[in-house]
Amino acid sequence: MELISQISSLVKEYIMPETVWLVPCLYALGSIIKRSIRIDDTLIPTVLCVVGIFLSALVSVASCEPTNWIQWVILVAVSIGQGYVLAAAAVCLNQLIKQHTLAGGLKKGFDGQNSIERKDDEQCQS
Repeated sequence: MELISQISSLVKEYIMPETVWLVPCLYALGSIIKRSIRIDDTLIPTVLCVVGIFLSALVSVASCEPTNWIQWVILVAVSIGQGYVLAAAAVCLNQLIKQHTLAGGLKKGFDGQNSIERKDDEQCQS
């Protein structure tokens, strides 16, 4: 339980509330790219980072409207950091979903037999 609270505090610290909605959008984009035959799977995190940086910059410009060059530099730095964190969160979400579905497909128990094998064994014994 402590691990979940640590993850929650990290998310609150490093992801702005205005950009949290980008995580599912980047996840969906990654899923679309995964089905594509033109883009290699190894490029998915890079594409998500670039798109995350771009979208984060759009949200930042819309929310603060920088007026001098120092504010622009800060905006660019924050956008780069936010984009990477958002892409990492989308990839993490993908892995959590994969691991959850994989764990759901595994048999509950420690005897090492699949449920299909058990049904075959029960039919042979009858």
